[in-house]
Amino acid sequence: MKRIKTGKIKTVLSFLMGIWLFVLVNGPDVLADGTLQIGIDQYEVTEDGSILVYVNQNETAGFEPHMEESSLLIGKNSLPVEEILSFDETGEPVTYLCLVDISGSMTEDGIAQTKEVLKQLASKKGELDNFCITTMGNDVSSSGFLTDRSEVEAAIDGIERISTEDTNLYYSITEALNDLKTDKAVHKKRCLLIFSDGEDDQKKGITQKEAEDAVKENHIPVFTVALPGAKLKDEEGSAKILGSFARNSAGGEHFAPLLDDRYEYEDICDHVNTRLRESLVVRASLENVKEVGDDTVYIGVELSDGVKKASDGITVPAGSILEVIEAIEEAQKGTGVQVTVINDNSEKEEAPTEEPPVEEPKRLNKKIIIGICLLFIVAILILIFILCRKKPEEESYEEETNGGYESGGNLGEAFMGPGLSYESGRTQAMSGLPVEAEPEAPKKSTKKGKIQVTLFRVGPGEVESHQITVKDRAAIGRNKSCQLSFDNDSALSGVHCSILYHDGAVFVRDEGSTNGTFVNGVPIVGEFKVEKDDVLLIGSSEFRIFWE
Repeated sequence: MKRIKTGKIKTVLSFLMGIWLFVLVNGPDVLADGTLQIGIDQYEVTEDGSILVYVNQNETAGFEPHMEESSLLIGKNSLPVEEILSFDETGEPVTYLCLVDISGSMTEDGIAQTKEVLKQLASKKGELDNFCITTMGNDVSSSGFLTDRSEVEAAIDGIERISTEDTNLYYSITEALNDLKTDKAVHKKRCLLIFSDGEDDQKKGITQKEAEDAVKENHIPVFTVALPGAKLKDEEGSAKILGSFARNSAGGEHFAPLLDDRYEYEDICDHVNTRLRESLVVRASLENVKEVGDDTVYIGVELSDGVKKASDGITVPAGSILEVIEAIEEAQKGTGVQVTVINDNSEKEEAPTEEPPVEEPKRLNKKIIIGICLLFIVAILILIFILCRKKPEEESYEEETNGGYESGGNLGEAFMGPGLSYESGRTQAMSGLPVEAEPEAPKKSTKKGKIQVTLFRVGPGEVESHQITVKDRAAIGRNKSCQLSFDNDSALSGVHCSILYHDGAVFVRDEGSTNGTFVNGVPIVGEFKVEKDDVLLIGSSEFRIFWE
């Protein structure tokens, strides 16, 4: 038998680990494609001492968070989640603010298609749902929030293209978000729909970045529909700019029917309603909350189904939350008993003691799959370890027809001495010239040093970047001790991965993270050499890596 070479063992091991990571990422009922994102839209404090948090998500199927594996944070108080509902189960109404581009760059077909989508959306409205039809050209004109279906349809019929108008897109977006945030007619569930070719003709005023920042800060889902423009030089580029507002919002979605075969105009309203109706409402009791700030309070939510997990948080005025907490404390002091919050939002009941909640049985199917994968890998590793440790009884040599030398050896070394090739040794010996050893190949350099590496967050314009000086190694993770730390990314491990620099090349190494490190969509094992502009998936974020 031939001796097993260490290099081959490493290759087999890397292959097996790659298969294992692939199974974990793509196996049935384990992980869905894409990165889960959630965003807190609004919250409500109820008279029974509960808080309801309205959460948007970018997945409408495949993610069903478990109460026992999710939590709600009020200030520094971590609260158990008592109920997770889809928004549709609440029966509450929705507010739609529809922002329509009527400038001269739009086509008549684009305006007609917009009306068709809006009429289908209005035809499916609930009794209490309300619509606001807002047009944008040089100025912004609003219909106000309308509940009567005939009034909504009349406002839609009144949309007309004005050939002399320019588009003030970014300003109009910020104004629409402000209306959704401040108008008393707006319901708890709200959204912004934008119909435009993506062009902003105004040279002054609000910038694209300012509009994108407003979308991120307001936590309102934004849906964008890219329509054909009459004067567009780069229709695809304008559609991407428009789509950046949907991608930067929590729970939004971008539609480009003429550029993307997945979407038809008549299907858009169904996609929008599905995203809204299948968003989540998380409920917890404020009964045991202590030490909340006097002016503002942080509300955070973390949702998990046992495999996928995402979190978000907002800072809000403390007023209504403080009032309920103080009322609960006064009730407890006056009666000497605890106040129990009832799940059906009925009146408060008093009880001398509170029975511990009965935990629901956890779902084991996903953990069983992962456990089987782990056992399989461990068995393979033990077998390889035994083969590596076992001494061969004798070194294997291959029989060659022209001599008795070691298989794979150098004929020049066998006949002429070390450092000689067979051809060079034979030629010199036959010519009678003195035989001189060829110089040995230089050993691999282990030179180390430092390099400035930049990570650009993948997204519109890649405006966010992080520079790291890598001297041998720079760690990335949630721990503050890392050279690059993202302590608010729950998908990151404490020390998730490292960037290394040696032998004149840049490498990325996964440090045994829970969710793995990916290069150009492929999970890596050990050190992996990267090239400029490779894309790294680290935790919940994608970064393009670059260095000079």
